[in-house]
Amino acid sequence: MATSAPHLSMLKMMRKDTGVENLESDPAKTVATAEKRYNASSMRVALTALRKEYPDNKFFIAEMKRRYKGWKESDQSQDPTEKQIEKYISWDNIIKFRDEDYDKMNPTERLLLALYTYIPPVRIDYTPMKVVTRKPTKFEDGTNYLVLTKSPYFVFHAYKTHALYGDKTVKIPKKLEMEIRLYLDAHPGSVYLFEEGGKPWSEQRLSLTFRRIFQKYQNMDTGVSMVRHAYATKFHKGQRPLADIKKTAESMLHGPLQSMSYRFIALENEI
Repeated sequence: MATSAPHLSMLKMMRKDTGVENLESDPAKTVATAEKRYNASSMRVALTALRKEYPDNKFFIAEMKRRYKGWKESDQSQDPTEKQIEKYISWDNIIKFRDEDYDKMNPTERLLLALYTYIPPVRIDYTPMKVVTRKPTKFEDGTNYLVLTKSPYFVFHAYKTHALYGDKTVKIPKKLEMEIRLYLDAHPGSVYLFEEGGKPWSEQRLSLTFRRIFQKYQNMDTGVSMVRHAYATKFHKGQRPLADIKKTAESMLHGPLQSMSYRFIALENEI
């Protein structure tokens, strides 16, 4: 069963789009409806969510297998599409924009940009996010946490790759902590970091609100995914493409991680 927030949110949207609760009652219609609505990246999330929610459904299994090769090739190419090139903004320009336009922004805009720039940008994992003053002894499915202790931190319990990496604790730096506390001061009594009427924002709302910041101030259609691309592009600058790393690893009869661990980074300039 799907438990991560992105997958639960995607299933909810698909049920709304198809008008049925049981998405495997007509799996072909479910996939066709999603195909019309979502881009390639979101379609991948949709099928993964369906596969987890209905693990024995042969149609969903077959659709995953049919598309797997294309997904793998796309992952390894690391070449941006025309749309991605059009929407791209460098990490340095994102930071410049955040700092130069700070006084023009409202508290929500400031916090959103702070969340995605003062620490490595995650996916749409800040909703639903409960605000607590001590770490819970038991985590709720589909919920992440902002733990506001003297040294605050995030606990990511519901995210796309949780099954692989488990709960992740991320310390909050001082500048981000300041933005969080300013935002919460303006929204006293909040149960969730982003909420309305006591209910957490949907992932779609957070995503659209973030995208509108760039539309409003930069006249660019840039969302969370592109910001993550910008960060990774900056951080991995100068490294070889993933396909080359995998090819080298295979030629040495081990995996990519093992191949990278064999590098003497301090000696690379001696080669």
